[in-house]
Amino acid sequence: MDFRLMKLKDMKKVRELELSCIREYFAEAIENKWESLPQEWKDNLGASSSKHFGPYLESGLSFVAEEDGEVYGFIFAQMLHHIADCDSLVWIENMGVDPMVRRNEIGYRLLRETLRAGRARGADVAHSTIQADNAPSVMLHKKIGFFIDRRSVALIDLKDPKLEI
Repeated sequence: MDFRLMKLKDMKKVRELELSCIREYFAEAIENKWESLPQEWKDNLGASSSKHFGPYLESGLSFVAEEDGEVYGFIFAQMLHHIADCDSLVWIENMGVDPMVRRNEIGYRLLRETLRAGRARGADVAHSTIQADNAPSVMLHKKIGFFIDRRSVALIDLKDPKLEI
């Protein structure tokens, strides 16, 4: 298995894998059913969407796990500056591994590659978005050395015309 920087040619395969992982998460953890989501939402979900892929690709911190032309894992990350008292922070947006090859340290190696690249570029800290109910992800991050607390992320659509604030 090769672990390398993500390239533009990976977009289609990474998109398919990321959407598969998102659908899997929706089936297990979210009340909304995938089929009931508006198509516009589905099209814009994930770091691999056409709206978001570019900055992650250009970051030099997003990697894929590939073997024989097939992408079996991905990690989307970028460097943020002057965030929460840090000059440089690695922001890990999303990662996923094909269910057929999970538990083979692919996620571990992708995460480690991103952290090494971030540290080499001067990052002080790394922040990874994980769901507290995703036990394998929590265990993976702890294995690497991440501190994990019980915070959750709440989202609000500020463009929603029905929002009264």
